[in-house]
Amino acid sequence: MSRNVILVPLDGSKQALSAVPIARSLTEVEGLQIHFLHVGESSESEAELRDRLSHQTGLLEGHAVSARAGDPNEAIVPVAQELGAKIIVLCKHCRPHPQHHLGRTATKVLREAHSPVIFVPPERGISSWYLHHILVPHDGTPTTSAALRPAVELAERAGAELLIAHIANFSLRSGEPGTFVSPRYIDQPQHEWPSWASEFLNRLACVCPLGHVHLRILLGHGDPTEEILRLSERHSSDMIVLVWRGSWESPRAGILKEVLSRANCPVLVLRANDES
Repeated sequence: MSRNVILVPLDGSKQALSAVPIARSLTEVEGLQIHFLHVGESSESEAELRDRLSHQTGLLEGHAVSARAGDPNEAIVPVAQELGAKIIVLCKHCRPHPQHHLGRTATKVLREAHSPVIFVPPERGISSWYLHHILVPHDGTPTTSAALRPAVELAERAGAELLIAHIANFSLRSGEPGTFVSPRYIDQPQHEWPSWASEFLNRLACVCPLGHVHLRILLGHGDPTEEILRLSERHSSDMIVLVWRGSWESPRAGILKEVLSRANCPVLVLRANDES
């Protein structure tokens, strides 16, 4: 991915600014430029926009800022395409009170964006953010492995530990050819775990080059959403990475929706090539 822009949509709210520290940290890791986009009822000049936002924070200094008139739901993705944005970073919702679901604008961006999107919980505020631990749930399918390259590259450049979490849940096994299933005796992982983990890494590396990333495999069992959130908290994850196949309507994307709603850390969503 050769694009060099991170797009950060803002709406003037305090909540939206929670995306700024994540974007700024990524500029240091990825060598990218931030482009702040404000979409409102009327168009403003860059100078007017900077002046209006300056009382909130100095975090915008040194970066491109532009404004568009119109509906944010209709403007963000087209601007990302115009800029060739490598990634979009935005707040999960911009309401002043807690929400347990994605906002309308965030959902629209997720469903229509061609680039990866990072969703940031507004509760974290504008405190500094650093990338040390990345949790990546993996269902064992080749499709998920193929989509993970940006996460592996990010972990390697950041010097972060990549935690691959395989959740053993037999009722949710994928029918995709080439899927690598969990060890049979998950309550006694010492019997099969070493050979299983080695084979799992070999298969992952064949599809997604692992470079020199520091990688560790975690095994969970039970409800995938609960296990992902539990492992994220236990290992102090700074980011969760989820691979999405593009289908949103119920009952599809249930795990994605739940994790996005409940995670306490930023969530990076990577879209898989297929949409099955």
